[in-house]
Amino acid sequence: MPGIGGILTCNIEDEATLYASYLPFVNNGAIFVPSDRPQKLGDEVFVAITLPGSSERMPLNGKVVWINYKSQSGRPAGFAVQFGQDAVGLKVKNEVERLLAGKVDSTQATFTM
Repeated sequence: MPGIGGILTCNIEDEATLYASYLPFVNNGAIFVPSDRPQKLGDEVFVAITLPGSSERMPLNGKVVWINYKSQSGRPAGFAVQFGQDAVGLKVKNEVERLLAGKVDSTQATFTM
């Protein structure tokens, strides 16, 4: 979902969507951002992310590490942003993993795998 001035926003409304959006197999974790905006692997992006049960938009700077070029097999178009190793990246990763406690190793299909 494109935002203003090149800033993308990602509002994850529930835990099922969060589970489908999280990439725990990426070093330091990553989150999938549905978007039609073209990206390339390695691009640095800024995403304002809102997690389930929160109204706080967390600023996330990261690198594009996964791309779904078009919607297929029930997976939306978009890209995944790897969490940075800074305090904000660690905060987002820790909050995602707290919300998904016990579900990260599930075999349910996600937006990427």
